[in-house]
Amino acid sequence: MNVHLPESVEEAVALLGQGTVIAGGTHAFPRLDPTESIISLRRVAGLSGVTQEGGRVRVGATTTLTTLAREVDFLREAVHSIASPTIRNLATVGGNLFVPQPHGDLAVCLLALDAEIEREGDLVTAVSFDEPERWFYRKAMRRRQNSASIVTVASDGARIALGGVAREPVRALKAEEALAAGDIEAAAELSVEAADPFDDAYASAWYRRRVLPVHVRRTLSHAV
Repeated sequence: MNVHLPESVEEAVALLGQGTVIAGGTHAFPRLDPTESIISLRRVAGLSGVTQEGGRVRVGATTTLTTLAREVDFLREAVHSIASPTIRNLATVGGNLFVPQPHGDLAVCLLALDAEIEREGDLVTAVSFDEPERWFYRKAMRRRQNSASIVTVASDGARIALGGVAREPVRALKAEEALAAGDIEAAAELSVEAADPFDDAYASAWYRRRVLPVHVRRTLSHAV
């Protein structure tokens, strides 16, 4: 295996296309071919860390989930619902954007926050978002810890994002309209219109669709 270790964003961008880009590698490593080249971002300066100024939060792409939970209070519950502490110590904010459902719970949160993705070329360098006045989050799992999502719901009180119920995180736009009118019950029922559920080892498509309104209702009734 050929490993590239760029030390700057410019070096990393120049290497794109010459291997698989990894940071924490928690999702990629088990799936890599032994002969495959990788581009590790671990030594790239300026890609990690959290800054907060004037209610705006900026998170470097190689910031670990553990660091994110420590630095951004309202996301702590969501981050702690992802994988195990060992995985969170390695897994990165940027990497989670590319993890397929039902595993990318942080991406669901970022969608609900209308986060902006910063890039240099095709390389994600950071995400940024406004800290919400209210925050709602719920993840339904088969067990309490270290399990993939059956249904994930995140909301800032206006936007509603769903995970586990489609092949990628989705906004529940019709549900958002009902929420804006103050009708949580209607928002819960309308959330299924955004879903395109699938069968996997964790739950059937039928079950995901059936329980989605229940979890949306419970989420919107209890702010974190």
